Amino acid sequence: MHNYHESLPLGRFLLLIGGFLLLLPFWGKAQDELSLSDLINRALEENYQIRIYKNIAETAENRNTIGNAGMLPNLNLIGETRTAINNSRQQFFTGDSQQATNARRNSLSTSLQANWIVFDGLAMFARKEQFERLAALSEADTRFFIEQTVADLATAYYQLRQETQLLAAYQKTLEVSEARLAFEEKAYEIGASNLLNLQLARVDQNTDRSLILNQEAQIQEIALAINRLINRELTAPITPIDSIRLAPEFDLSGLLQSTRSNNASLNQQQLNELATASQFDILRGALFPQVEIYGNFGFDRQVNEVGFLQSSRTFGPEFGIRVRFNLYSGGSDKIASQNAQINLETEQLRTQELNIEVERSLRAAHLRWLNHAQRARLERESVREANDALKIAQRQYELGALTNVDFRVIQLNAINAETRFLEAQFAAKVREIELLRLSGRLVEEML
Repeated sequence: MHNYHESLPLGRFLLLIGGFLLLLPFWGKAQDELSLSDLINRALEENYQIRIYKNIAETAENRNTIGNAGMLPNLNLIGETRTAINNSRQQFFTGDSQQATNARRNSLSTSLQANWIVFDGLAMFARKEQFERLAALSEADTRFFIEQTVADLATAYYQLRQETQLLAAYQKTLEVSEARLAFEEKAYEIGASNLLNLQLARVDQNTDRSLILNQEAQIQEIALAINRLINRELTAPITPIDSIRLAPEFDLSGLLQSTRSNNASLNQQQLNELATASQFDILRGALFPQVEIYGNFGFDRQVNEVGFLQSSRTFGPEFGIRVRFNLYSGGSDKIASQNAQINLETEQLRTQELNIEVERSLRAAHLRWLNHAQRARLERESVREANDALKIAQRQYELGALTNVDFRVIQLNAINAETRFLEAQFAAKVREIELLRLSGRLVEEML
């Protein structure tokens, strides 16, 4: 009885270990199976370029303060001590004289100084407005790169899904070729077939194996690109679990309206235009006088070994108003203001041009999406028909009613139909991603 109780924990331990070992392959497979939203969330946290743009945006936001715009006073505490050693000879009108060798003069001064520009032609307010717009522009830059990264990631993910499906189709084709080769080998052994048919079957099998090898290499290359985007171990395998589902339809007018409000490139250009307008206001402020309030509280003490004063001490406040007005600077301020106005007009023209270009891109992407979506529907029907024809051909071939060449043609028709369908489906999905990116809805839809 005593030995039974002692062996029970060991038995449980061995049972747990055995269960763990049995679950390891499934656990590893679960680690490889990833959805697109999993990859996007990881990219938002780990992608190096996204993190760099976020840091740049944070830096721009840190600059966006009223103090940095020049709205607050400057306060300085200044302290100074000096020692002078002089050799002097002084002759007075009274006839007296004074001479000193290595005479010291010690001085100590401190002051608390405050300066506050209270008016500069409203340039300080324009600078604050510019900082706000530049911070918003950095946020727009970050958003633009996030959308581009999500678009690249979604495209690569669905391409990986497409190539994986194509690999499965090639593997099915190989299975048919292997069954055909096995059939020819048996028929050749019993004298029901000839060497030519056997050799043709072997060549076709090798061709199908080569297709699989090339396809596996392509899949690995796409996985490398995805892992780089999400900052993951480059050689880590990825099994896509999201299927390629095409949107049933897109409302073009709704897409156009969303694009005018949410397109990242357009938002960037609009903020560029506003920042340029702020720069024009800043330069225009130089044409007005600058009013500054200043104050100073100082303390000064001096001790002399020679001279009229043995020692002196002064302290107290000083304050006033200072007005500066640049009457003439060679015309540089006027030229800078004129160029700022020209730059503003240039940015306005760029905004108008980009509006037209973005709308053209959206309409073109919508036309391409319609074309590929229709092709995908047609090719799906072709796949069904080609697979049915292959099943019939395989039975006829085994009955001897179909030649090697005819069977291979039907087999190739089936794989070509599958390839065309997957390519059309992927192309339609890529255009769908582009439509969502242009309309500013990509990240929301993908997550």
